[in-house]
Amino acid sequence: MANEIKNRIIEILDNTFKVLDNCYKNNDEASGKANYEKANSRIIFPRYSTGERRISEQELRFVFIEQFIQYCEANNWDAYYSVETPTKWKYRFSGEEKPHKTDGSDGQSAMVDVCIHDNNGKRLCLIEFKAGNPDKFCYVKDLVKLYEEGKLGFFVQLLESQNSGTQKSIQSKIEVDIKDLNYVCHTLPSEKYSTSFHGTEYISKENIDKEGWTRIK
Repeated sequence: MANEIKNRIIEILDNTFKVLDNCYKNNDEASGKANYEKANSRIIFPRYSTGERRISEQELRFVFIEQFIQYCEANNWDAYYSVETPTKWKYRFSGEEKPHKTDGSDGQSAMVDVCIHDNNGKRLCLIEFKAGNPDKFCYVKDLVKLYEEGKLGFFVQLLESQNSGTQKSIQSKIEVDIKDLNYVCHTLPSEKYSTSFHGTEYISKENIDKEGWTRIK
């Protein structure tokens, strides 16, 4: 059952990344263009007051939800989703050098970006979305949540560019064992940056600490 759900989520993610690539090329407020037929989504990458295009986890999350709904309808999968889903456990994040689960009264419920449920409301899969390469704390707290909640977990990261130092930078910030979590990184087809890679990498616990990442799908 877990493998079936994992494969479904991977297929939805692959569809999500294809649409995001199309939106990145065709739906851009900074360039004054939007084309639904080419992008297959009405999501537009907005711009800052400086005129620069914004890349955030919001575009990633909303396109994923669009693709999740389309997948369920096309494949007769009676699944559901919740957003900003409260965790079942309490955690200590603020002021902590190492974020962790706690059984005491000093913790509080955290939030998971998206949770996939079956038609009885049971939680099947937890997904955290991240854009860019934030500080170490952002990685660790999300990975701790995914691991401690005890469900199938995906950490999905979106990059606008990736160079030879990006992988090393991200790996240096991950201080927890990713166990059986699914770590996914997608790099957009940017023409602005000279990138060494564009596409999707599914990263295993065996190679997260090694030199270079390996697509394991």
